Amino acid sequence: MSVFLKRIFNKEKTKPDDLLVAEARLSLEQSKLDKELLLAHFKNEQSIFSDLGPYLQDVLQSGDDSRISLAEELKNIERYIGLYGHYRKNEIQVLYDFPLEEKVEVIAPFILFPLIQNAFHYGYHVEAKYPVRVRGRLVGKMFSLEVSNRINHYITDQRNTDIIQFFRSRLDYEYPNNYDLILNSNSNIFKASLRLELGDRNL
Repeated sequence: MSVFLKRIFNKEKTKPDDLLVAEARLSLEQSKLDKELLLAHFKNEQSIFSDLGPYLQDVLQSGDDSRISLAEELKNIERYIGLYGHYRKNEIQVLYDFPLEEKVEVIAPFILFPLIQNAFHYGYHVEAKYPVRVRGRLVGKMFSLEVSNRINHYITDQRNTDIIQFFRSRLDYEYPNNYDLILNSNSNIFKASLRLELGDRNL
């Protein structure tokens, strides 16, 4: 369902501009500095040998408003997943499929991180048979990202987290008419599907 139709049938009021911008900014900051990753780093006895320092340096030096290449965004995700797996290798398994070949398409930086973080923070993934699955695909200008994880029955609803709330605001800010976000679950699996038309913010 398009964003236009969602707004017609959604009875909730559109957020005020200042709240939208604030939550969009929070989403970006959460994507760049994952507190769970940092905590895992400081609890890990071998943390001094990790690649977290160079990763954080690159993250903190990156621009916030300028677009980056899709290839750069996906490589950042690959680094993030690698670090998360390094620290929590006994708890989390990730299967991912990214189109990492060089492309000219550009994307808002760290826009694809929240769905993965939501799965890491709130999903159940303590056994290899329940991996987090991350799949990306590019067709023309349309990029799709699908993230699924085993349901954590201690979480009331994985759709109603602060990560998702702020992520929706960022999507509305960066791509107000160019995305679809579908979140659904059954008794076993939670799945988040994002379709994002790449291009400038105001297109």
